[in-house]
Amino acid sequence: MVKVFIPPHDIHDLRYLPVLYPNFGAFINKKRLFADRGNRSMNVPVVEIVDNSAAADFLLLPYEYFDVLKKYPAYLKESLLLARNSGKKLLVFDLSDYTDIPIKLSDAWVFRIAEYASRPRSNVIVMPTFVEDLAQYSEITWREKSERPVVGFCGWAGFRTLLDYIKFWLKNVLFNCRLLLSRDPAFAARRSGMYFRIKTLAVLAKHAIIKTNFLIRRSYSSHINTIERPAEELRREYIQNITHSDLALAIRGDANISCRFFEILSLGRVPLFLNTNCVLPLADEIDYTKFVVFADHRDIQKLPEIAIKFWQETSTAEFIAMQKMAREMFEKYLQPSSFLAYVLPKLIGH
Repeated sequence: MVKVFIPPHDIHDLRYLPVLYPNFGAFINKKRLFADRGNRSMNVPVVEIVDNSAAADFLLLPYEYFDVLKKYPAYLKESLLLARNSGKKLLVFDLSDYTDIPIKLSDAWVFRIAEYASRPRSNVIVMPTFVEDLAQYSEITWREKSERPVVGFCGWAGFRTLLDYIKFWLKNVLFNCRLLLSRDPAFAARRSGMYFRIKTLAVLAKHAIIKTNFLIRRSYSSHINTIERPAEELRREYIQNITHSDLALAIRGDANISCRFFEILSLGRVPLFLNTNCVLPLADEIDYTKFVVFADHRDIQKLPEIAIKFWQETSTAEFIAMQKMAREMFEKYLQPSSFLAYVLPKLIGH
């Protein structure tokens, strides 16, 4: 097991990383509901903590990067200096929604749940998000092909009030202004996940051949302040929506990744993934095209044709094989514990 040394500190008001839950015990955040469950699913140790840097393979920043940068920048600088003086790399984790902000650190390996493919990232490693293995709630079965593909989505893509709707579109107008001024050809991918969801669902709903299985919610269901119905009831609906669909939509959220993408894989379903200039974990080793259907965010209007073409060209046997591979890749590489157990040892000495 990889050995890490945590630089000494006197910080008591930050939550340590889920990576350390198996070592120190899990935090329970009752407000974050399903996101908290995802964090607590990290129950297998992937690092051994040692008491000096000489015995360590790496140093580890024990809190999320942006939390430390905001409240304790001196600790970040001290940790990077200690890593440099020790001849070791500092492991840094960004599990936030701040994909738009680049992280530029030397003497570090930076693990992020989301990135932009067009952005340089020599020492940035994209990792899976912390989600539950939803197979613990639902028996995995393999769907056979029917005449028409069922495309599913369950989640936040509506508005509770007219004011919420107006605010959303005003933000979209502001983004359009920024887009006109931007020299970055990939800037359009930075639109909000809500924008992409609304556009995508509208296009698919109009198509005669696609059979839609949409359950639109008016608020974010993973926080106690915005959930509108009992959590377990909503979770059950969410899981059933995925398992009762042939292709399950996965579209970015506030970060440039979809937690739902990994939840879909955990249930052995094929994601219909809207690619917003994303980087997927281990993309240089895993051939995602063998179990994911991709569509570029610039091709939303073509999404029904992309789904139908896939459906027509894929046999039932091939479709079932994709579902099985989706589940296999989740188990082996695409949940944080298995991912880190695979990746961290390979970084020693680099």
